[in-house]
Amino acid sequence: MQSCSCTADTLLRRTSLTAVRVGRQRASCLLKAMNNADARLQRQIMAATANTLNKTLEGRVSLTSIDDYRIVNNIDASAVPEDLKKDCILFYTPDTEPLARKIAAEGSHVQLGNIRWKCFNDGFPDLFVHHATEIRNKHAGFLASFHDPGKIFEQISIIYALPRLFIGSFTLVLPFFPTGTAERVETEGDVATAFTLARILSNIPPSRGGPTSIVIFDIHALQERFYFGDAVLPLFESGIPLLLERLKQLPDKEKVTIAYPDEGAWKRFHYQFKDEGYPEVICTKVRDGAKRIVRLKEGEPQGRHVVIVDDLVQSGGTLIECHALLSSLGAKHVSAYVTHGVFPRESWRKFKADNGEGAGADGGFRFFWL
Repeated sequence: MQSCSCTADTLLRRTSLTAVRVGRQRASCLLKAMNNADARLQRQIMAATANTLNKTLEGRVSLTSIDDYRIVNNIDASAVPEDLKKDCILFYTPDTEPLARKIAAEGSHVQLGNIRWKCFNDGFPDLFVHHATEIRNKHAGFLASFHDPGKIFEQISIIYALPRLFIGSFTLVLPFFPTGTAERVETEGDVATAFTLARILSNIPPSRGGPTSIVIFDIHALQERFYFGDAVLPLFESGIPLLLERLKQLPDKEKVTIAYPDEGAWKRFHYQFKDEGYPEVICTKVRDGAKRIVRLKEGEPQGRHVVIVDDLVQSGGTLIECHALLSSLGAKHVSAYVTHGVFPRESWRKFKADNGEGAGADGGFRFFWL
């Protein structure tokens, strides 16, 4: 019986070793097959990428495939392949309704949502999202406008409510981040309200598809992107590509020089003009007692059509001072571009051509783009 036991143990060990060897051989064959497949896939991807890049450099890319669309940047919306487009329900405020309707008119994939904007007798918002059950599992967006502090609360209420209606994904489009100029603390006691608003937006509930995407155009300071928490996905866009298109249409486009009213604007925008080869003028602000005077830091404006570029205009004082400085230094024409025209207390009137004085008078800004 003992010899039989030893024989059984020996057979068991041999069987186990054979199984291990077979398993290793099969695993080795499987790994080789996977490596070969990976190598073939990598070669295919590299060939497709090289082919598309070559076509891009030759200026003859046709957007007929998903691969083309993913590689090429700055695609016109009408050129996006149909299989990449998704139907979206776009909600809006009464202030952004005209823009929302223009967006919906651009294509058949955007439908407008409906929200009832009313107030109770005590002044607090009475809100209602129509057809709430019909937007489940659909992609939704909200076109917001925080230009008036008194209208932020009602919009935040809607922004927090939409993701909880079981929508597939949620995108908040906030063209202007209004507290962007209050982004730092210079004296103990200062309140950086840019950080406060970013924290409020960072607490938007996730939708079924994941975190909320927040789209903001030309935020005042680049470091403000770090004010947002990890629960949302902020995307920072710019209006400068639209300005570049307009500059190319000018009759004196070869004479254009880009000017920045201060070093902050240069840091914010200069990289977007680098590939176009425009000469640059950089101004700086110098304190003279209680006043801040604009001075030329570098560049040559003489005989040029100088375009001042900044993210926003409020009272317009800085732009007017820059205009006066550049004109005195021999600029042939002076124009201005800002992404956001805030113009508190109707300060836009300073720039009217029939104002009769200041920058709006004859010989003032040739163009003022917003």
